[in-house]
Amino acid sequence: MKRISKLIGLLALIIGLVLFLLLFVQSSSNDRHREVIIKKHWSSDAYDDYLNQTFEIGLPLGMAYWSEKIGFKMQTSRFVLPPHTSVWNYFKLLRKNRNQTVNVIIPPGIFYKEIERILIKQFAFEMEEIRDFFMDSDNWNELGTDTKNWASLVIPNTYNFSRNTDLFSFFERLASEKSLFWNADRKRKLRKQKLTLQESVALASIVQKESLKTDEYETIAGVYLNRLRINMFLGADPTLVFIRGKGGRVYNKDMNQESPYNTYRNKGLPPGPICIPSKEAIDAVLNYTEHPYLYFCAKSDLSGYHVFARHYRDHLTNARLFQRKLNELERKRNVKR
Repeated sequence: MKRISKLIGLLALIIGLVLFLLLFVQSSSNDRHREVIIKKHWSSDAYDDYLNQTFEIGLPLGMAYWSEKIGFKMQTSRFVLPPHTSVWNYFKLLRKNRNQTVNVIIPPGIFYKEIERILIKQFAFEMEEIRDFFMDSDNWNELGTDTKNWASLVIPNTYNFSRNTDLFSFFERLASEKSLFWNADRKRKLRKQKLTLQESVALASIVQKESLKTDEYETIAGVYLNRLRINMFLGADPTLVFIRGKGGRVYNKDMNQESPYNTYRNKGLPPGPICIPSKEAIDAVLNYTEHPYLYFCAKSDLSGYHVFARHYRDHLTNARLFQRKLNELERKRNVKR
């Protein structure tokens, strides 16, 4: 019996030593501070492989198994791992950083690519997962919109989310915030103008992209509403830039692009917003300035403001002045090269 007791004691000592070595002596391989990124949908094997390949740490039965034992269920989290962190201290950081929240800033004027980058950075979603979600019409139908008008759900603001938020819950939260923004007064103005919510957001997105000067939003909105009411082409340059997929000067050839978003070839509003408009742009559509103008053009002083005209001949004069200034700037740039 004494011999068995000694063997058990020796075995316990060996196990204790091994555990000590694994938990307190074994350390991560990073020689400087490095971010740990744990993704929600990882399997236990994926989690173990990540820690083993990235930080060269592991335990018998796997790190995922022991993570569960200390009360950490698999969920998205991000934290900084100091150089050569022991496994025990890794687990302490894991517990400390569970149930994380993050402030997500959604600025006006952005669209799908920027939203995709936000979702990847803040929630560690995979790009393919995001694109599949956006293409699934059932998701948007359930949220009360469609694949072309998803931006109508989003009111630019700063939102606090759990890092463990899934894609549907993310947009469901935005939809609930949208409902608060569209109060009784704004809905009354929609009815007065005979616009749907999605139409007003589509128009606001054009206004957003037309100018950096919010104090002329209501005048620009008035121009487009005047055009809509007489069944005139909107002729909005931002829709051409949207189709082209990159900024820069708009040329006559851009007006021939085949797309339902080409407001030079298709009457009425485009099938959806061309960006996420600001609250100011939406309110400008709802509180547009009544005036006789049908045309506007950037001022030739390059102040960022626009000059408005009632008649096409006056608009052509304004446009020539602006184009002449742009041509002059291009010549100067070419000379410098």
